[in-house]
Amino acid sequence: MSHWRTWIILIITAFTLIGLSACSWWNKDDGPMQSDGYRKMLELQKAKDAVMNAEIDVADKIAEPDAAELERLGDQYVRRSNPNMAFVYYDKSVRMDPKRNDARYKKAMLLISRGMIPEATAEFEEIIKNDRTYALAYEGRGRVALIKGDLDEAQNQFNQAVRINEDLWQAHSFLGIIADRRQQYKEAVGYYQKAIRINPKSSDLFNNLGFSYALDGEYEKALQAYIVAVGLNQNNQKVYGNMGIVLGKLHRYDEALAAFKKASDEASAYNNLGCVYLAEEKYAEAVAAFQKAIEINPKYYVKAKENMLKAEALRNAETRNN
Repeated sequence: MSHWRTWIILIITAFTLIGLSACSWWNKDDGPMQSDGYRKMLELQKAKDAVMNAEIDVADKIAEPDAAELERLGDQYVRRSNPNMAFVYYDKSVRMDPKRNDARYKKAMLLISRGMIPEATAEFEEIIKNDRTYALAYEGRGRVALIKGDLDEAQNQFNQAVRINEDLWQAHSFLGIIADRRQQYKEAVGYYQKAIRINPKSSDLFNNLGFSYALDGEYEKALQAYIVAVGLNQNNQKVYGNMGIVLGKLHRYDEALAAFKKASDEASAYNNLGCVYLAEEKYAEAVAAFQKAIEINPKYYVKAKENMLKAEALRNAETRNN
């Protein structure tokens, strides 16, 4: 493995877009993350109390809604971007009909989004007790395992989900994420391609596909995937950041800079370009890019100065060796 290749792999493991404070590197949709479960439980309880004490809307005034109507009301609140109220109605629905698996699954997914992992797990287990062929419950258990960092268990659950229903594009995508984490990039490409065949309008799926191609050194293929991704969503900033890195690897530096500018502000773009030059061992160009970043934002851009000093030291060492 070459020097720059090792450097790249070490940096990308965080899978985050660092922005102004550091060098940007490949950024992908990397699955669910855990949050403060106790605080979220309090929020949900407050929402339940609000339902008991206030009139929500006309639909809420139905005399005795059945479980199906309660689930429908939950769906309405999801569409209104009110997940707390949605949770309340899904919870009411499954209390009225414990075998209403769709409402229970929706409730579980809201629990996951709030980091309430044990509670979500219990809901998925209850769904499977009701119906062992409910594929989304296995996908849900895979999400939980992924949050916990258990890649083997996550893979088993996602595979079970797609065995039951091969059209679950998110399960295929999660299998791609697992393959990426294991540095099995060709396998990851295959999973993302399966997901894309099911859901060809997802910018994030094409971004993840490009991510895997790039990590495997297939920069032209990665660029084509990113082009499709931005065509599907021109506001997907993480794709522009990834595209800038790939364009840099293809020595198309002006285009890389333009992509970085679409991913963030101008100072960050020059800093990111400097990181690309640094990875390519183009130290003079890296110094110039970092200097430009500092010139644009001298007060805030501390990291660019650190990067510039690093590049200058490497440039000077290279000059002495020559």
